[in-house]
Amino acid sequence: MKNIIALAVITFLASTTLFGQTYLDSTINSSTKKILLGEKGFSIGSYGEAHYNAPIESGKIRNATADLHRVIVFLGYKFNKKLQFFTEIEFEHVKEVYVEQAYVDYSFNSAINLKAGIILIPMGYVNEFHEPTLFNGVERPSVDKYIIPTTWRELGLGLHGIFKKANLKYQIYAVNGFNGYDGTARLSGSSGIRSARQKGAKAIMRTPAVTGKLTFFGLNGLRLGFSGYYGTSETSLNNNLDVNDADAVATADSTRVGITMASINAQYNLAGFQLMIEGNYTALSNTGEYNEFTGSNIANEIMGFYTELSYRWKMKKEKGYPQLIPFVRYENYDTHMSVGRGMVENDAYNREVLTAGVGFQLTPGTIFKTDYQWIKTVANPQPTGMFNLGFGYWF
Repeated sequence: MKNIIALAVITFLASTTLFGQTYLDSTINSSTKKILLGEKGFSIGSYGEAHYNAPIESGKIRNATADLHRVIVFLGYKFNKKLQFFTEIEFEHVKEVYVEQAYVDYSFNSAINLKAGIILIPMGYVNEFHEPTLFNGVERPSVDKYIIPTTWRELGLGLHGIFKKANLKYQIYAVNGFNGYDGTARLSGSSGIRSARQKGAKAIMRTPAVTGKLTFFGLNGLRLGFSGYYGTSETSLNNNLDVNDADAVATADSTRVGITMASINAQYNLAGFQLMIEGNYTALSNTGEYNEFTGSNIANEIMGFYTELSYRWKMKKEKGYPQLIPFVRYENYDTHMSVGRGMVENDAYNREVLTAGVGFQLTPGTIFKTDYQWIKTVANPQPTGMFNLGFGYWF
């Protein structure tokens, strides 16, 4: 984590251009721009991606999978210049349906905007920018998927805006937290906090969580973001609980876990090259009591980081597209970084992923991708392989 922070600082200081970038909104290059920048009235669009994943392991025959991973339809209505509604309806693996976003947004001015509904938690990069044309690789980075955990959305409300003179964008929201216990443990050593997302679906919300992000965009080619999250997981044992029953209260409290998360993400673009770094650290409290009651093995600390280098080669100099985008990305994430007394860190949960591949982007809204991944753990340092092939679209 210290190396990630140091690299971000070095990248920041290395940029000497003093002119600020044009930066209207965190979603300027994603689906919501049709609502944010469009005319009054109804808007419709879509994005999606299909994947072919072939695991490769020495001495074994393993089946590959072909999957229409997701198709998303976004709908929006701009009532007037200040008030708008936006939603994303997601179809995953052909047969699963989710609401990924659904919120109203009211703009007082560029610095103060009110948002309420199912919103994306502003942690890291991909959780906000997850259209397939906006990240490299067939699959989303493992750190974003398992540590953030993308796509992470909850029900809440809050403020966002831009301080133009300071080249800063802020977001701050109160949202429903994780559901750590619903009769079984939703937090675990292997998947961390991912399975405890409530996604705004009949979410338990005894105490809200708070999340926010500050993004600096004042130097050409550089965007630097700092994110945070603080809350306590919810439990089904609090339902109809008699506050005078000390034993029942203590039992319910033992199934709640405090979750504090910090994240840094940075992008630097120069002459077709892009350097991306992201680091995430999560501290959890009351894990001893939680593990004892539920039989789980959640850690006290979780971490993950990655660094990625890519290059955009314009195949026709006089035109922006098509483009070839070779990239390489290294990831390390550990959902058992530090554990409580009486537990042993599971080295199988300390994972490394090296991904190398190329994207062929025909237009801003269409892309074909292929890559190869070397995946290993501290417990099993012999890498297994994964060949991935896919395509994505956005309009």
